[in-house]
Order: sequence, then C-alpha cells, then structure tokens
Amino acid sequence: MAKTGKLECEACAFDFAQAFGELGEGFIEAHHRVPVHRLGGTTKTKAEDLALVCPNCHRMLHRSDPHLSVDELRELLASRSCGNAG
Repeated sequence: MAKTGKLECEACAFDFAQAFGELGEGFIEAHHRVPVHRLGGTTKTKAEDLALVCPNCHRMLHRSDPHLSVDELRELLASRSCGNAG
C-alpha cells in the first residue's frame, strides 16, 4: 500500500477499492509463498514471504498439487485472456 497507494491482486490485478469503493479499501488476502506445512515450527513469516491476492486467485493457487506459484497463475491468466479478446 505504501509503494503504490493501492492493494491489488498480484495474479490478476483485481483492486477491491476500485471495484467496491470505500467498502473494498484495504481488503486483500495474504498467501504464503511457501506452504505453512513446509515451514519449521519456529519460522517467522516476513512480508516478502507473502503474496497479496484476491480470494478467487487464492483458491486457484491451492487447487493443484503441487500448488501453483503466483507467477504461474499470472501467466495462466494472461494466456487465457489473450485468446478471449475477440
């Protein structure tokens, strides 16, 4: 938020504030880039360990095994939207 003045999904760029106005201000979900079950019991999560994503993309990241990375999901979305433009 401090960098860009907004919170948007790192995979699909959805911005809750833009879509919902004041109701959406400051809303986003945090996705652990390394699954929690793989972290040691004493590992502390840092900001760079998290990805900011919308709920839809968050579910898609967890849908496959192994989980998709945020970059892989972003590429999948980009490849799907290119063919649907016309």
